[in-house]
Amino acid sequence: MASSGIIIVIAPDLGLRQSLTFALEVEGYQVEAYDSWGKGRVPVTPVRCMIVDDQILRGHHDLRQELLASGHAIILLTDGMSPPMENNPWLTLTKPFDGADLVDLVKHVARAT
Repeated sequence: MASSGIIIVIAPDLGLRQSLTFALEVEGYQVEAYDSWGKGRVPVTPVRCMIVDDQILRGHHDLRQELLASGHAIILLTDGMSPPMENNPWLTLTKPFDGADLVDLVKHVARAT
């Protein structure tokens, strides 16, 4: 069984959210998925980590600071075509990826916290 704390997934694409949720729930993680930062930024339960699609950062300059200030471990999903983020403090995973890669990063986050 996965350790305590939910995983928050924030991705505008419904298919991606569903795929991420499925891959994580199969491994025993509790997941809450949202299509925007505004809906997922104030969790009421302990958070294991947040998985954030970099599409939500585009055009929202303050959002990066909000994510940093959240204090949560972040796994940033990138498309490999966007310019790399300067001084990126987060773990990144380039799409497309398989579920095993995602689960490995989530486990890495658990060991690091």
